[in-house]
Amino acid sequence: MMKHSFSVQMTNAKSISDLVINRKRDGVFLEGELGLIEDIELIEGKVLTIKGENGTIRIDVSEEEILHALKPWKADE
Repeated sequence: MMKHSFSVQMTNAKSISDLVINRKRDGVFLEGELGLIEDIELIEGKVLTIKGENGTIRIDVSEEEILHALKPWKADE
């Protein structure tokens, strides 16, 4: 099973509305405002990049995985 990584880069801390690190449950929650989407790109078929006016999100996910996730779900599958 392939592990996936991600990164979030914000241009201004004011764009982050919530950041919670819960060490007891070993979890992190990050919420913010990307603003208007400026670009969406799949780099080398491996990294989905979503660039907004306030920051960029990068997710290590293949084109095949994206297309599979976008397929309509059927109850008999």
